[in-house]
Amino acid sequence: MKKNRALWVIIIVIVVLAAAAAGGWYWLSTKAARAEQAHSTVYAQYASMTAAVDSVTLTVTEDGSPVGEYDLQALGLRDDLMNKVTALFPETDRMTDEQFAALTITEKQDWMKRDYSAPDTCTVNMDSFDAASVLEELRRMNRTAPESAYAALENGVYTVHAEVPGTELNEAAVLDGLRAAASSLGVTADGPQDAAFELTSVDCYKQPEITTATLRDTPDSLFRKALADLEIKVTFNADTAQYLPHGEETLTSHDLASIVDMEPDGTVTVDEKVLREKVSKWAESYSKKDAPFLFDSWVKGLTEIDFVTCDYQIDAQSLAEQIRAQLLTMQSGTVSAEAVCYDKDGKPFSLGDSYIEVDFDNQQMTFIKDGRLVVNTNVVTGALNGHQTPTGLYETHGKEHDVWLKGDDYLVFVKYWVSVVGDIIGLHDASWRENFGASFYVYGGSHGCVNTPEEAMAMIWYLAEDGTPVLMHGVNEWYEPANGNPRATKEPVRGTTSKISVSSGTRVLEPGSSRIEIQPDDVVPFELPKEAEQGKEAASNTEATAKPVS
Repeated sequence: MKKNRALWVIIIVIVVLAAAAAGGWYWLSTKAARAEQAHSTVYAQYASMTAAVDSVTLTVTEDGSPVGEYDLQALGLRDDLMNKVTALFPETDRMTDEQFAALTITEKQDWMKRDYSAPDTCTVNMDSFDAASVLEELRRMNRTAPESAYAALENGVYTVHAEVPGTELNEAAVLDGLRAAASSLGVTADGPQDAAFELTSVDCYKQPEITTATLRDTPDSLFRKALADLEIKVTFNADTAQYLPHGEETLTSHDLASIVDMEPDGTVTVDEKVLREKVSKWAESYSKKDAPFLFDSWVKGLTEIDFVTCDYQIDAQSLAEQIRAQLLTMQSGTVSAEAVCYDKDGKPFSLGDSYIEVDFDNQQMTFIKDGRLVVNTNVVTGALNGHQTPTGLYETHGKEHDVWLKGDDYLVFVKYWVSVVGDIIGLHDASWRENFGASFYVYGGSHGCVNTPEEAMAMIWYLAEDGTPVLMHGVNEWYEPANGNPRATKEPVRGTTSKISVSSGTRVLEPGSSRIEIQPDDVVPFELPKEAEQGKEAASNTEATAKPVS
């Protein structure tokens, strides 16, 4: 009986132990399953947050227009934030579900013992913030610098120009704004935490240094400063000092204070009456009546032509306009006034832009056309034995090609003829002469015509139009041809006022030489007639139509 009772006790103990073991195993299994489930949730949070790091963006706009989107890598914040997120999760949290499931029940139980709560927002560490990429993008945009306010004299009016805002970046303010916006970037268990930055939310543009409120140079102050420094000098007849009254007058700031003023609206005004009175007095002082015509000779420079007289007058109106123009700009400077030649009818007189000059003293002829030197050549004028070429002011009035010139003791062929004094004295080539210029004319001169090298004469013949003034001057005597008074005059030939600028001093060519300064492209090329080469052999056939000349 006792033996059976002991057996039952053993059986009961075994059953109890088995049940306890089974219960324990079930309990451990259940706890491990809960640990795996909890770990899966934590790992999902870790995976979500790490993945979100590369999705975080900072959106930058300017006045509502997009500039760009920049991730953490571009801003230099990615690595620090990733490290920060990783630090929130111990190594066991960062295991995959498979890796965690492979742990022992004890290891899983140990993991379950830690106090775990879902991580809060993880924000960036701004120590490594780098906005270079953003600033580079902003700089590439078309930007304008701000303009300060200023006052200036424009078109006779002192005007205040207000400041003009620009779009040039105030990078310090932009950088502060970017930094403030980027500091909120981060991640949560739910995903990325983005941020946006609008440039105009801060003082993003450079401001003008001077505004209308801080402007010191007002129109009135600028006018007073300019007037204090204002001085205008007037030179009279500077280019003709030895022939006409000359000098210099100065309008100081004191003088000008009574002539120039400024209206309240900034307009500079000139007292025309006071200015005209002052200029008129000067014009009277520096003018000269019944003076020889001052010819600007290519050869000699300024030369008195005593057989043409002028009233040299300063153009008071033109001078007043020059001074007025200086005053309206409040600019110091020097203006010049040259007396102008007026004829007896009160009209401006000059030879114009196209004329021919024959200088007896230097035995040179010069052809100016349209204000440009075409020919300057040595010539031979009339012999001083009763055949002098007449001095005077004439006009060309006809030209012929290939003619015989006939006199009492000569018969010569010329290719080019231009009439100057009646039909008996003209300009023509002289193939029989080897030398021109020097003093050949004194005893071996022409019968009154101007003998010219062929090449130079061809240019004159071709380019000189009828009515071209011909000024013949120098030491010579008047010549009265047998058939009457030549067409010489002391009356000015009408022409536009012009001045051929030349240096002073006599220009003397080497004997026999000529200077032709026209470019081939400036004229139409032409061929000389074949008859021009026949020479004197044709005299018997043309004698009846030969031109009688002196």
